[in-house]
Amino acid sequence: MARALDLRETAEALEAYRRSAGRKVAGGAVLLALAVGLSAFPSWPSWQEDLVGWLAVLGVAGLAVGATGLAYARRFRRVLGAGTWSAHAAVPVPSPWTSESVVLARGPGGDELWPLAVVAVRPRWEPLRPARGAVMWWCGDPRVGGVLAPPGGGALVWTRPVRGRKARRVVERAAGKGLAGLPVPVQPQPGPAPGAVSGPVAGTVAGPAGERRRLLTGRWRWLVVASAVVFALNWNWIGAAEADPQIDLTVVSEEPDGGCVVRWTDPWDGTERSGPYRCDPDRDPLLADWETGFVVSYGPWKGDLYGYDADGARHGSQALSAVDTIGLASAAGVLLGLVAGWATFWSRRRRRRSTAREAVPTAAAPDGLAEAPPVRATHARLAAQAVRQAVPQPGPPRREADVREVPWWRVRSLRRWSGARDLLLLPLFLAGVLLAAFLGAPDGASTVAAVGVAVLLAVLLVRNAVGFVTGGLPSVRLLVRAATAPVPVVRRRVLLHDPYGGRPVLVLFPAHGGGDDLPEGVLELMPPGTAKRPWLGLPAEPVGTVELRGWLDRADDGNPIVVAWHEGRPLWPAAPYREAGSAEAAALLGRLAPPSEAPSEPQEADGS
Repeated sequence: MARALDLRETAEALEAYRRSAGRKVAGGAVLLALAVGLSAFPSWPSWQEDLVGWLAVLGVAGLAVGATGLAYARRFRRVLGAGTWSAHAAVPVPSPWTSESVVLARGPGGDELWPLAVVAVRPRWEPLRPARGAVMWWCGDPRVGGVLAPPGGGALVWTRPVRGRKARRVVERAAGKGLAGLPVPVQPQPGPAPGAVSGPVAGTVAGPAGERRRLLTGRWRWLVVASAVVFALNWNWIGAAEADPQIDLTVVSEEPDGGCVVRWTDPWDGTERSGPYRCDPDRDPLLADWETGFVVSYGPWKGDLYGYDADGARHGSQALSAVDTIGLASAAGVLLGLVAGWATFWSRRRRRRSTAREAVPTAAAPDGLAEAPPVRATHARLAAQAVRQAVPQPGPPRREADVREVPWWRVRSLRRWSGARDLLLLPLFLAGVLLAAFLGAPDGASTVAAVGVAVLLAVLLVRNAVGFVTGGLPSVRLLVRAATAPVPVVRRRVLLHDPYGGRPVLVLFPAHGGGDDLPEGVLELMPPGTAKRPWLGLPAEPVGTVELRGWLDRADDGNPIVVAWHEGRPLWPAAPYREAGSAEAAALLGRLAPPSEAPSEPQEADGS
């Protein structure tokens, strides 16, 4: 890996970022063109003028955001193509008024600290923020700016240097959080890891602990969105058809079969118009020069004349037929996108499962990086590192229902991780939007907006329902079955944080022993706290004992599902229990106990 851009994950992340910016530019151009096209129709109602204004504003915003993204993509490519990745211990320093800062440590003991300001919107930065004891990759010049990424280089964020007094304050806050005491991480090394499988660890518990997969991706997502927008606009036209004005017509000439030429006054601009029409040949002779008809009041057919025969057949403008056709086509587009997205989702899922079964599952370094050498992870060594990483708890843990006494849906954490909370809230939002549209004015921009929001909420509801049924519910049932298993097993534990993402990890040792004991297994945990305080609820002491329940069910890779209990509270797992001899546990222990801090003692194969 001579350059950072040579790493496959980095190249794919850069290309995805560039494509996303290009889609924003294209979307903004389409909205702007639609606004210009709609504004060409004269004498539109005021609410449609507001719609054109909103489309223009959104189009300009999309063009601006997309162009900025393309500029940053070129900057990413220039920096990543000229430098290499380096791994650093990182501590985030939030700020309520300005962009968040990250301080990177270079060298053992934090000999040099680099304060950097993150240039990214909060929704993009939140999933990448380094947690306690985490590691971030860096490429660039800290005096000018550069690219920051989580280990693996799969997501890119631009940063710029923090200068002046703010730099000193940021560095002091990072030092107060224990940045100097964090271990030196393993540096990215060239060469692929043999048997490595990129992406999430195979066999991870699906649903709350697994990676969420999008049901609607690529062209199917855009087909559903575009069809929903067209359907919402067409729905407004259907409502407007009920208010088409009826006007008097003056018959200029008439044929025996009923065909005639009529003249009328346009009800909107007052101009006189004339055109062909089908008159009623059986009308009273006194009304020979008079007829009545309807004028279309919506869309590109606005001003067209139509009427009805004695038997109720419609003649004249084809606006209503066109509206019906557009409505059926847009509804079919939504249905086709959902069905095709579902099929693509399941096809990809089957391929992932077959690939995971065929490959050797490992949580090694990302593709393109060499695996860290094995280390002797003894209880004393890991306990000392856990004490260095320990941070006082911000407060008492949140009270939560006991899963052994109540159904799982009454446990807050299980509701959140299973997706049941979102599945219950979305119908309430959908009902509120539909009620607002029903009680609002029969026409207006609010009706169009309400219909569009309702369609999007319905799509999200279907997506969440599929995820809940296929992933969330089965995973929660496995966790509840393991948590309520009858026979607990007591083990010594060391609480550490994975430097690749900061996820809490329990390293488990025999119940009785000394500091030279080697681990029996590792158990990755879900952060039990809130979004702002994710570590709230973890054990206050980094070293202690824990009860393990489970071993009744196994994941796809054959590893058992185990739940740890501490002081009467469950610590829900993010992955199955990994025995110390497995490749996944060896890779995880190699990150938790970096070889740069390894003592000069002989390494043992079973201690890796």
